[in-house]
Amino acid sequence: MATQLGSTGRLTLVGTPIGNLEDITLRAMKVLASADVLYCEDTRRTRILMDQCKVERHGPVESFHDHSQPSTLRTIGKLWDEGKHIAYATDGGMPGVSDPGYALVQFANRKGVPVTVVPGPSAVTAFFAVAALPSPKFLFHGFFPRTRGEIDKVLSVIRDVSAAHVFYEAPQRVEDTLAILAREMPEAACCLGREMTKIYEEFLRGTAAGISETVAEREERIRGECVIGVMGGSLKESQIKAAETEAQSGASELAPWEPDAPEPEVELNAAQKDEVLAQLSAGKGSKEVAKALCKKFGISRRALYDYIVRRLT
Repeated sequence: MATQLGSTGRLTLVGTPIGNLEDITLRAMKVLASADVLYCEDTRRTRILMDQCKVERHGPVESFHDHSQPSTLRTIGKLWDEGKHIAYATDGGMPGVSDPGYALVQFANRKGVPVTVVPGPSAVTAFFAVAALPSPKFLFHGFFPRTRGEIDKVLSVIRDVSAAHVFYEAPQRVEDTLAILAREMPEAACCLGREMTKIYEEFLRGTAAGISETVAEREERIRGECVIGVMGGSLKESQIKAAETEAQSGASELAPWEPDAPEPEVELNAAQKDEVLAQLSAGKGSKEVAKALCKKFGISRRALYDYIVRRLT
């Protein structure tokens, strides 16, 4: 039986800025200040936000994250039993989207505790709005998978579902993820968003292979949180829609993919493989290793980079 609002504690999910602190809403500031207890994914990040936005809070601020102990949920349950209003804010964006907020909502639902939401910025919807991917709908996958088996599964979904497929990605992994998409679906329409709403906000639009090429040729590593979108569906359909996207956005200025003249595949001998693996184990990225060893091995940097991503990572 549903619990009536006011008869017990309640939970409010608070959307917070994904970068630009001016995106905070008046309602969000009010709830951050007034909730009986404020739980945060990272209390330090939320305190910085409140200080910058001049949110005066006198109640407790506690942490709740992926590694919180079960006792934290028990404590929250007791607070609800006492009729307390708990607010929850993550490091940025909407709670419950690729963060531990969903666990609080599930727990509240099990206890019959009312859940309300203060809408705010979301990286996935902000990205889709400006990505210009040729689809009226998108499928959000969260972070791009890490293991070969999971990668194969998600690639199969992309090929089967004609929609924009959107992923979050960490900056240290974005080159490898783009290389996978470039290898598996080079002509698919694609967009990379970086540092959205911040000073160095950037969007690259074109084909998966074209964007991968552009990023791989940069001297510096990608910085800041990233969002990747790629158009799914049949290869023929993706090629047509990628061409339409490039024509509309001027993405042909990006380094183009030339399917008629691909880089020849290379093979490394045992000693070369050991040297590459040693550098990867030392914490260097695939791009960095390819740049350091391409002349020594007598292989183009792009061909060596593709080999590392395809065979060794």
